[in-house]
Amino acid sequence: MPGPVPESWPGLIGTELNASVQIISHERPDIRIARVLPPGEAPSPPPQDQERVIIYNEVGPVPNTWVVVPPAPYVG
Repeated sequence: MPGPVPESWPGLIGTELNASVQIISHERPDIRIARVLPPGEAPSPPPQDQERVIIYNEVGPVPNTWVVVPPAPYVG
């Protein structure tokens, strides 16, 4: 029997962005849209009749990488 459907991913804070998207896609294959934003930017309204994941990120410690920052990725 499947477990609860995740609505947020606090454990992904500090994780590389592409790896985080893969994890979310695996756990929520029904969501096909990710909105990636810099810290502090407000997301635009979601597309009508579609769910999406909001992911905040900033430049990572390794060149050409991005990491997830708070708030945790969430469905919204």
